[in-house]
Amino acid sequence: MPPSKQKPEPPFQKDERVLCFHMDMLYEAKILDIMPAENGEGWQYKIHYKGWKSSWDDWVPQDRVRKFTDENKELAAQLVAQYKALQQGKNSKQPKKGGAKGAAAAASDGNSGRGSEERGAGGTTSSGRGPRRARDYDLEQVG
Repeated sequence: MPPSKQKPEPPFQKDERVLCFHMDMLYEAKILDIMPAENGEGWQYKIHYKGWKSSWDDWVPQDRVRKFTDENKELAAQLVAQYKALQQGKNSKQPKKGGAKGAAAAASDGNSGRGSEERGAGGTTSSGRGPRRARDYDLEQVG
């Protein structure tokens, strides 16, 4: 009788602490379940990313999973640093768009795109508290 072909043991075990790629980042994770890959080669792992809701649990191929070693933790830290540097580069190159904060800041220093229609004609005090009452205006004229 020929020896039966036994599938080799998976390189990662259930409940093992691992690092797993999600997009371009490497996150700490835990293996929840294991099954043979659909193509018959390798394994698939159900992963729970540490600190993420269980709705993010996902079946991933073996090539996205890494052992939880100091070397791989260093790789994860390098990827985070590269991502942050990339984000800072994007933020410094792009001009600020006039979102809510941008419009508020522009209005507070008198540099909004609306010109003089906001300033002068009607109405705020120098403290920016809103329109003057007629009585306040009369008192300033007398004094």
